[in-house]
Amino acid sequence: MNYPTPLPPVAVSLIVAIALAWSALEHGIGGFVLMALFLLVGVLIARMVDGRIDARKFWELLTGRRSSS
Repeated sequence: MNYPTPLPPVAVSLIVAIALAWSALEHGIGGFVLMALFLLVGVLIARMVDGRIDARKFWELLTGRRSSS
C-alpha cells in the first residue's frame, strides 16, 4: 500500500500548537486541557493501529500488571 509522505515533524508540531492555542483562547483552560487530552488519545490510537505500540503491553502498563513472559 502506498501511503502519502507524512508531514515533517515541525509542521505537525505547528498544527498541534495552533489547535491548542485556539482551544485555550476560545474555551479557556478547560478547553485547552480537553483538547490536549483528545490529541494524546488520538496519537496513542494511531500508534496502536500502526503497530508502533503493542496494545496489550500498553494496557498492562496502565493497569500495573506484569506478564510472566
